[in-house]
Amino acid sequence: MAMSMASVQNGAEILTLSHVDVSFGSHLVLRDLNWRWQAGESVLIVGASGAGKSTLAMLTSGLIPGSVDARLSGSLWRHPGMDQAGAVGYVFQDADSQFCQIRVGEEVAFGLENRCVDPQKMDPLIVQALRESGLKVPLDLEHMILSGGNKQKLAIACALALNPQVLILDEPTANLDPASTDDVFADIIRFVDQGSTVMVIEHKFEALAPHLPYVLLLDKEGRIYRFGRSAEVLSRERQWLLDQGLVRSSPRPRPGVGARNQAVVLEMQSVGARYGSKAPLVLDQVNLEIRGGELVALLGANGAGKSTLLKMMAGLMRPSSGLVRRSGSVAFGFQNPEHQFIFERVVDELANRYVGSEVPEAVHERLIQFDLQDQKDKSPYALSQGQKRRLSVAVMLELEHALYCLDEPTFGQDAKTRTVIMERLRERQRRGAAVVISTHDVALVQEWADRVVVIDGGRVVFDGVWPELALRPDLLRRARLMAGEERGDQVQAPPRFQTPNERVRSSPMGQLNPGWKLLSIFIAVGLTAFAHRLAQAALLAMIPLVLLTLLSGLEILRVIKRLAPFVIFFAVYVWTLTAYAHVSKTTPTIHVLWYHLSYPGFIDGVVLGLRMLSAVGFGLLLVSTVDLVQLVKSLSREFHIPPRFSYGTLAGLRFFPLFQEEWAKLRLARKVRGRDARWSGTRVVTYALPLLSDAVRLSERVAIAMEARGFTGRVARFAHARTYYHPSPRSWRDLVFGVTIVAAAALALWH
Repeated sequence: MAMSMASVQNGAEILTLSHVDVSFGSHLVLRDLNWRWQAGESVLIVGASGAGKSTLAMLTSGLIPGSVDARLSGSLWRHPGMDQAGAVGYVFQDADSQFCQIRVGEEVAFGLENRCVDPQKMDPLIVQALRESGLKVPLDLEHMILSGGNKQKLAIACALALNPQVLILDEPTANLDPASTDDVFADIIRFVDQGSTVMVIEHKFEALAPHLPYVLLLDKEGRIYRFGRSAEVLSRERQWLLDQGLVRSSPRPRPGVGARNQAVVLEMQSVGARYGSKAPLVLDQVNLEIRGGELVALLGANGAGKSTLLKMMAGLMRPSSGLVRRSGSVAFGFQNPEHQFIFERVVDELANRYVGSEVPEAVHERLIQFDLQDQKDKSPYALSQGQKRRLSVAVMLELEHALYCLDEPTFGQDAKTRTVIMERLRERQRRGAAVVISTHDVALVQEWADRVVVIDGGRVVFDGVWPELALRPDLLRRARLMAGEERGDQVQAPPRFQTPNERVRSSPMGQLNPGWKLLSIFIAVGLTAFAHRLAQAALLAMIPLVLLTLLSGLEILRVIKRLAPFVIFFAVYVWTLTAYAHVSKTTPTIHVLWYHLSYPGFIDGVVLGLRMLSAVGFGLLLVSTVDLVQLVKSLSREFHIPPRFSYGTLAGLRFFPLFQEEWAKLRLARKVRGRDARWSGTRVVTYALPLLSDAVRLSERVAIAMEARGFTGRVARFAHARTYYHPSPRSWRDLVFGVTIVAAAALALWH
């Protein structure tokens, strides 16, 4: 997908920095930057973990100082063409935090909407972007279920679909398997060959360096150490790269531990796993033994089931079939390092308690070991992605365990810090603990792993040592550890907006404009408040029941099941008013114990209960026949609700299903660290603040990511300033439905 530079000619300056400093609070991240970047120049950004590479990318894109709360000094100039919606395609380190929609197609279309692309032309652009990112999934798939690596591919597709003037990739291959990494590198090289303007931040830079004309080196203090032609700079600065820990002089020999004769710490027998009772199997008939003193590497393509297997080992998930036996305690390192944190300072995290100004000696040593000594008083959430990863590993290693399970423990690390992490894990291994890591880093496996387990399609297809696996090209391809797997050329646009309940969505009620349907039902529900007689309430309750039965596409049994819980409330209303309604002294009552049962109270209870059932029925009618995404966007399109509100609401709703998972992860992290609440009733209070803080941080990131995709200015403020991927046309059916349902409710009240 060639990127357009229509508003900026190649060779023209697009960014000028003069003595620029960037700081977050009191922490100075970038210092005295002097740099000029021209259109058509592709540059590789190289620096140690925490050197400020991501901050430089945000500065270049305009997110600093526009969207990110940072203090900027010095002189900065950006070409006006870079301020257009979608002019800069940005792929962040954390793919999951940049999504604001629910399904794959909608996510890729979001940036196109901000650029006012004709909806009829969006599907081919979306399919092409997915193909070029190597993601083979249906457009209507909910991307929440994608693996971390596939989410990264989706984030790249979102950027490619914009056909941006400038493409910024912040560690785009951090969570990708080697074959997918090769695919992304091939795309980058193609963009460069086309004369595109590309900025790439990548720790695996040596493979890209021959293809990107320019390189910019950042030192650990956040200064530009050198900028120039890649071949010349990298050859002259080899010693500097070694000193900064960005490359190694030679591979380390793989230390053999020979742990096969030690005790079994984990046994899995015919284990199966799925997310939901009707979901397909993620793991299938897995049989494994893990022994103390060995370091096991889990390999497999993105989505093969590695993360699920690690969760199963650690007890975060229960098997849907089979048996898991553990001998001793288990520590778990999450793929998202933030799930490991429970304190608000780095030093407190490492101490596993609140400490004052006096840092314990053991904590001080670990700060130095993991190169975090300058970050001890910062919030863990304010660290760079690589620093967060090192802190999460350091926290996990605080206590002795029989088994350590880590999901991608070295992603986002330079050569030096990667070695630091692995050496700390090796220390635990030498003490008799077992270490299991999932990774895509083949070099790491060759140097450190005693045993390799390959997962493909949820099954174990290899269990042995690396030299044996290296002789099996078929398995290497299945695990996407080498090139040869075909890319996403078979991605096709399925029928638009399919859902798991296609029958309901294609029903007469499902085809109505969602915004106008909401308005009509809202008015009908409001009218139920005026039903005071039994006949009125009964007729009102019949209206949604008839619509649900005849026009919603729902089976009668499903309608009954959905309404059944509210029958209990109906009974409560009837009983309460029958027993406690205030009646005159002349009204006949039946005295049972301390209750005074009356017929007028019974009628009032039935009326109130029917009003409740009527409102519930109308609500169920709306929920069952409206797609949430279409409804939210229809409110903007039809009723001119500001997109900032409607799309922001949609982005927030996307995270509600994640709360249960976040709760489970938080509980496991606290349990492993000995900080879980003793009584289940106190967990709500204990977990409320961390969950709230996590929600606030996530919402800030999503807001920044949305702005990076052109959701700013008029596009975010005015509904008519954008286009909409989802069609929500109005027709005579909407008018007929609205008039009919309101008229029916009014006639019911006439009785």
